Amino acid sequence: QMRPSDVAKAMGGGLLGTLVQTIIVYGVAPLLAGPSMAGAAITGHACAPSLLVHLLSGSVLFPLGYVWLSSRAFSGPPILQGMLWAGLLWCVAEIIMAPMLRVEVFSTALGGVPAALRALLGYLVYGATLGSFAGAVQPEDRYASHAL
Repeated sequence: QMRPSDVAKAMGGGLLGTLVQTIIVYGVAPLLAGPSMAGAAITGHACAPSLLVHLLSGSVLFPLGYVWLSSRAFSGPPILQGMLWAGLLWCVAEIIMAPMLRVEVFSTALGGVPAALRALLGYLVYGATLGSFAGAVQPEDRYASHAL
C-alpha cells in the first residue's frame, strides 16, 4: 500500500524532474551536441497533446511506478533508486516505444546512439530528481502500514 505522503513527494519530484529533463533534452544537450531526440523531434513539431502526455507520465504515472517498484526491486540511496528506475524507463522507451513511433530502436531515425545517449542523460537526471524528492520507499514502511 502506498502512503499518500510517499505519492505526493514522488509526484512533486516527478514534476520537477520532468521539467529539468525537458530543459536538458531540448535546451542543454542540443547546445552541446546538436539536435536531440525529443517528442517534438518525433512528431516534427511540438503539439499540446504530446507535451501533455509527457508531463502527465513524468509527474503522475512514472512516480507511481517508482513508489510501487522501488521498494520491491531497488536498493541503495534514493537518488540511485530513482536513476535505476529512470534507466529502466529509458530502456522501454528505446526498445519498445521508439519502434512504435517509427524512429527505430535506439532512435536510429533521430541520429542513432548519440540521440539515445542524450535521451539517457535526460532520463538519469529525471530519475535522480525523482529519487531525491521521493526519498527511499522502504519495504518496512509498507509492512508497518498493514499492521495499523
